[in-house]
Amino acid sequence: MIERSRDHGRWDDSMFCAGILPQVSRTFALSIEALPMGLREPIRVAYLLCRIVDSIEDEPGISSARRDGLFQLFERTLLDDRGSLAELESSCRGLGANEGERTLCGKTGAVFRVFRAFPVSTRDAIREHVLDMTLGMRMYSQRAAAKGRFLLRDMGDLGRYCYYVAGTVGELLTDLFEMTTPDLPDSSRMALRERAVSFGLGLQLVNIVKDVASDLERGVVYLPLDLLRGRGVEPDAILMPEHRDAAMEVIRELSRVARRHLERAKEYVRHWPLPQGKPVRLFCTVPLLLALATLEEVERSPDTLRSGRNPRISRKVVGRCLSLATSAVGDDHALDVIFQEPASLLSRA
Repeated sequence: MIERSRDHGRWDDSMFCAGILPQVSRTFALSIEALPMGLREPIRVAYLLCRIVDSIEDEPGISSARRDGLFQLFERTLLDDRGSLAELESSCRGLGANEGERTLCGKTGAVFRVFRAFPVSTRDAIREHVLDMTLGMRMYSQRAAAKGRFLLRDMGDLGRYCYYVAGTVGELLTDLFEMTTPDLPDSSRMALRERAVSFGLGLQLVNIVKDVASDLERGVVYLPLDLLRGRGVEPDAILMPEHRDAAMEVIRELSRVARRHLERAKEYVRHWPLPQGKPVRLFCTVPLLLALATLEEVERSPDTLRSGRNPRISRKVVGRCLSLATSAVGDDHALDVIFQEPASLLSRA
């Protein structure tokens, strides 16, 4: 009876993780269905752990001491596979920018219990990179508290921040993907690891240029100070109409950097060998196409740098990206074709 109860509890926790994922990321929940069953739960749980850390970083209205304490408590809990989960779950309750995130943070114990049931190799792969993310976020949060707000000095500072919040995710996913392809050639393994960080950085930079207005509403500016001030724009003046042209120059410069990383992300996708790497290709191609289409929308949309607005792609575009990715991932030439014309995703959807 005790064993059956434990099994039932694990099933409930797994069902919670599967159910909450679409509430915090529809796109990620859509992409994960491409993966083999053995990969879905580890990657789902890894993503949810990262979202809990994100919620700690982004939560407004809490003291820097409490934020730092939450980061440290999360780290201790992640390092100790036998420790109590009650303190972390209680401490995270109420965090989150929306109902989905608040539900997730209120049940951190469920996510950690599923994590603790994974094999040691899987836990270690996830733990290493989530800890790197947490340590980096904590460092930048401490700096923001000392300076009175979150600001990034220059492109190097932005790159370091993006590594912690997204490059680590590229490395984490690559480690988990490799576990399902034990016969991966050494040359492919090396090429993938060389490009894993760029995959994460490219996607993160797209989010940054897309969400400038909403980020500013919560007092956060990810656009580097040196680029802004070099064009005569102060952080709090980014959305002023008289500074729109200058601020758009910064957006376009960051978009160029994002595209360079996304070029390496395209190479990352193609380095997964066929046929065994086809599910991973599909998982990666969907967000990559969405990122490319989003960059096009950012650069042409009147909603970019408008208070109360963010440039967004439609559900039709999301559906078209999924359809194109599904049909193209098994052929390198077909992948090249859909990667080369992101603007057509917007005009033809």
